Amino acid sequence: GIAVSTVDVPGVGRVSVYDVGGQNQFHKTHGFFFLANAFFILLLILVTGEKIRTSHELFEEAKYWLCFLRASIKKRSIPTVIMAASHLDHCPQGGEILQQLTDHLRRVFAGKIIISLNSFALDCRRGS
Repeated sequence: GIAVSTVDVPGVGRVSVYDVGGQNQFHKTHGFFFLANAFFILLLILVTGEKIRTSHELFEEAKYWLCFLRASIKKRSIPTVIMAASHLDHCPQGGEILQQLTDHLRRVFAGKIIISLNSFALDCRRGS
């Protein structure tokens, strides 16, 4: 489903967070939450089971979601995206992979989507 929460961000104010999670059965509803004045965090998972995903796999997934986002937002608006990756604890080179992917996506989607220069990778161990 879609998890909705509200958080207070210092210096920004009250922010609504919609976690659409990416499940296939809910794709048709995602576009209702893609507003022109929002920014988006695209979270990619670096591993599948025990296997580290290839750069190509990550690019194809990111491209799918960025195209979906672009198609869901009014044509005159340019969405802003921050790239993120999880499971850095299983893929130590994940931060570098994510930065290379982010740089490549910035070139591919130039003029269509603003992709932040900054990206972040998450260590998913408990207590990290």
